[in-house]
Amino acid sequence: MPAPMPYGPPGRPPQRPRKRGGGLLALLIVVVVLVAGGLVLNAVRTVALDDAADGPNPTHTFDSDGPAGVAETATNPLLTDTDATLLPADCDYSPWSTDVDTARTFFETAAGCLESAWKPVLAEVDLPFQPPTLNVSASTAGITTPCTGTTTNFAAFYCPANKTIYMPISQLQTDLFKDNWVVYLSVFAHEYGHHVQAMSGILRKANAERVDAGTRSARGLELSRRVELQAQCFNGMYLGSSAQGGSLSNAQISLAKRDANGRGDAASDSRDHGTPENSGNWFEQGVERNLTAQCNTFSASANSVS
Repeated sequence: MPAPMPYGPPGRPPQRPRKRGGGLLALLIVVVVLVAGGLVLNAVRTVALDDAADGPNPTHTFDSDGPAGVAETATNPLLTDTDATLLPADCDYSPWSTDVDTARTFFETAAGCLESAWKPVLAEVDLPFQPPTLNVSASTAGITTPCTGTTTNFAAFYCPANKTIYMPISQLQTDLFKDNWVVYLSVFAHEYGHHVQAMSGILRKANAERVDAGTRSARGLELSRRVELQAQCFNGMYLGSSAQGGSLSNAQISLAKRDANGRGDAASDSRDHGTPENSGNWFEQGVERNLTAQCNTFSASANSVS
């Protein structure tokens, strides 16, 4: 069985820019979140652009013309509203296939359902929303992004520089997961969770704090884990609401839970994803509680985000 590719932001954000010519340059901070499925616990890192790596480090500039949200983490309005929940989602997912056009339609229907789920929640707490752009491709060949440069060594990820979710089919390990499309939906819902973090302002604040702390410092890695595990919880919220709406079966939810328990840092020393146990715990918290306040990884204990 091939080793699944884990979540994880490779590279590091550069230091906070200095003022030049009377203007403050945009803050460049890390945001790339690489994903792939994981039905086995001991995942290994297959994408690792670390601090010492040659070539482009994945970085981004937040779009100053786009929605800003509220630059807070634990006290963000999305997380302090104790009633914020996703309504049961009756989503008619189109058929899955590794054919790129069919896969694109599948993710487009999922994106529409995710927008219908998350947009009202953000609006309820006066946070902005705009849908992400979706890029579905057969492989990573020829793709250049503001977050990865020209490297083709990446899996699925969200880049807030252009508010785009990239879903290269060749990186989804379809040979491992076959036609179990709930795994690919879970990958996509996780990435959409990062978009929700970006819209709310959580991602901006967390990454700014990582820059200040040092992205590979103990504090920087802890912040990365809190970001990742919250996206897992948001992922669980969506899949749980989709099951409540009759769009996913109990068997599919069980498979998604097993998958979530296979992600993490078990076979990596980077410590930027969280343990497989905590990955599964936060995903299941989202499924079972379906409240954004219950996904507040930024106020959680250190052990629960280890």
